Amino acid sequence: MIYSRVAVGSVGVALLAAWLSSAAGTVPSAPVTDTPVGVGVASAQSVTPTPARLDLEREVARLASRLETAPRPRSPVRNPFTLTARSRATSPPARAVAATPGPAPAVADTVATEPVMSLAGIGVERTPYGRRRTAILSANGRVFLARIGDEVMGRFQVRAVTDDAVELFDLRDGTPLRLTLP
Repeated sequence: MIYSRVAVGSVGVALLAAWLSSAAGTVPSAPVTDTPVGVGVASAQSVTPTPARLDLEREVARLASRLETAPRPRSPVRNPFTLTARSRATSPPARAVAATPGPAPAVADTVATEPVMSLAGIGVERTPYGRRRTAILSANGRVFLARIGDEVMGRFQVRAVTDDAVELFDLRDGTPLRLTLP
């Protein structure tokens, strides 16, 4: 078996060497002309441009002028392949205000930011026991895949997943939340 591989390999190398040597020995033939070597004579084709060549040059000039006036692409505002939040513009620095005691605010200044949860889609998988649905949820720039009984963000529990909606239960305050597909 090994000898046959060596024989096939050596035949292949011999054929390659023969092909390369035959290609190296050939010289491209020059066209036979009546003009002496060293005398430059322009052919009739290069002196008189053909109509096709004129049309091509005209089209190239037209496209080049259009390219100069074409709008240039702007730098991308956001990258659609990242899930990071877009940076918000910073507000100008606050001016110094004279320290005058005013009435105390009735509501606390720090408001807990509620997660903005939305239903992006419903995935359905066929199993031997029936169809199993998975809710595709989006919150705070993150994506969650959740089935019945799963907890999302440590705060919501998935109670039901239908073809077009998902029912969540808020574990903090015990309120139900129903999200539907847009």
